[in-house]
Amino acid sequence: MRFPFLLLLCLSQHVFAAEWSTRALTEVGIFPHFRAPADVVARDEASLSAEVSARIVDMPVRTGEMVKRGAVLVRLDDAGYRIDVARAQAQLKLVDNRIRLAESQFAQSRALAAKGFISDDGLRIRETELAVLRSEADAARATLDAARLGLARTVIRAPYDGVLRTRLANVGDLAAPGTALVVFASAAEAEVRARVPQQQIDDLKAAAMWRLKAGDTSYRLQLRRISPLLDRAGQARDVIFAAEDDLPPGLAGELQWQSKTLHLPPAYLQQVDGALGVFVEREGKAAFLPVPGAQVGRAAAVGLAPETRVIDQGRFALGLNKGAP
Repeated sequence: MRFPFLLLLCLSQHVFAAEWSTRALTEVGIFPHFRAPADVVARDEASLSAEVSARIVDMPVRTGEMVKRGAVLVRLDDAGYRIDVARAQAQLKLVDNRIRLAESQFAQSRALAAKGFISDDGLRIRETELAVLRSEADAARATLDAARLGLARTVIRAPYDGVLRTRLANVGDLAAPGTALVVFASAAEAEVRARVPQQQIDDLKAAAMWRLKAGDTSYRLQLRRISPLLDRAGQARDVIFAAEDDLPPGLAGELQWQSKTLHLPPAYLQQVDGALGVFVEREGKAAFLPVPGAQVGRAAAVGLAPETRVIDQGRFALGLNKGAP
């Protein structure tokens, strides 16, 4: 009686091993939707600092106010710089007067030298004195330009059309060179920035459409650029989009897109000998194919032909038998 029992056991194991069914990859595959956190950022945002030392006397623009390029954002006390300009102007005028006198003396000396009343050395001295005064005039003009530049820097203007995001100082504060006074953001052509995992970049580039979902509203996006730099900690890249609508900087939402590549659902991925893969039919037999880059719990692009027959029912038993010694 023992032999029939062993035969029945072997036959039952053979039937169990052969009990699996297949489905075409197109039947079980999906085109997954991906999501990534995203927010709207200003195309340009500058922290405007003082370039000279002076006390703040006026800040006419309030936080959140939109202004045009060139509008005054901060005005510093310019009394001392106006004095510097006036002093430099007076010095230049003095040198110019001395030059006119030296030119007259040189012309007179040249006429006397032609008659033999002044030696050649005496004429060269007059010429040298005139050249020295002209050099002093050049230095005086440079000093005046520097004084005017310092005066101009007492007024901080908007570098482009935008919005005053933050005031970091107030009227009455003493500003020193390098002191940040305001944060100014561009109001035009805001960008949408998202951090996308490296393994999803190919699907992102191949997608037909991208959207920013913020609350109950969805905005269509256009892909601008993908940063070549990879974040070491998160293994993600910055991806920049342009929105078809005018979006306010600071708006947070979720980037959404659908892959155009057929993916295998996570339930069909099995781990065999430490590798994630899928069981497919090859010439009537079950064959295990590792899927490079596959992750547990995530759909994976398998790179197989759409007509590939994927083991459906009974695949878990195959995984157990495959892993058995």
